[in-house]
Amino acid sequence: MNLKPIGLFESEQIEPYQAGRQPDELGLTGKIKLNSGENFEQALQDLEGCSHIWIIFGFHLNQNWKPLVQTPRSTKKIGVFATRAPYRPNPIGMSLVKLISVNGLELIVGENDILNESPIYDIKPFHPEHDTAEDAKINWLESSSLEKHSISFSPFVENQLEFLEQNNIREIRAFVIRQLEYDPTNKNKKRVETNQNYWTLAYRTWRIDFSVSEASIGILSIRSGYSTEELMAFDDPYSDKKVHRLFSKEFN
Repeated sequence: MNLKPIGLFESEQIEPYQAGRQPDELGLTGKIKLNSGENFEQALQDLEGCSHIWIIFGFHLNQNWKPLVQTPRSTKKIGVFATRAPYRPNPIGMSLVKLISVNGLELIVGENDILNESPIYDIKPFHPEHDTAEDAKINWLESSSLEKHSISFSPFVENQLEFLEQNNIREIRAFVIRQLEYDPTNKNKKRVETNQNYWTLAYRTWRIDFSVSEASIGILSIRSGYSTEELMAFDDPYSDKKVHRLFSKEFN
C-alpha cells in the first residue's frame, strides 16, 4: 500500500521534546492544511459538526524502529506494540483531538501531540457511541513502580513564565511538567544535573532549577543558559539572544 499525504500539520511544536507524549491540556493548538485540487472540500462536508476527530499522521522525523522502547513511566523497556512510541515498523501515528473549526481546506484543532510538518494521511470522526471501552487497561502502566510527582511553581517562576510566554516562548511550563512528573532525576532519560542543594533541567538554551522532596517538585527559578560573555557576542545560532537579554535585564 502506497500512502499519499492529504496535507500537512502546522504547529509551534517542532522538535520531539516540545510535544506531549499524548494529547493533553499542556499541548498547543495546531492546524491541518489539506492539499488543494483533490476535491477535499467535498470530503470535509459535515465534518464541522463533529466535536472530536482522529488524525492519522506520519512520524516523519523517525528513520528507524525499535522492538523495545523506554517509556517515561516504566523502569524497564516495553514492547513497542504495547506503547504509543513513534519508533514503529511503519511510522504511523494516530491522535484524538478536539476539532475547533473548519475553514476551507484548513482545520484548527485543539491540544495535540503532533509535530510541525507531519504528513496527514487521514481524518476520521470520533464516534461517541463506539470509540469507548469500559474495561480498558494497560497492565504495565498500572503496575509501574514510578511515582508521580506533584509540580509546584514559585510566584517568582510564575512571573518568569508569564514574561517568556509574552515573548512567544510558551512551551517551558509544559516541558517542565512532562519531564519532571516521573523519574525527575534520571540522567539517562533527560538533561538534568545535580548541584549542591538543587537540580537543574535543561531546555534548549534555558535552565530550570528545581528541588526534589519525596513526591513533590518545586520549581525554583528559570535562568539563561548563556554566560554573560556569550550574550554579548554577536553570533546568535538559535536566534534567541534578544529574549535572553531582556529576560536577564528583567530578573537579574
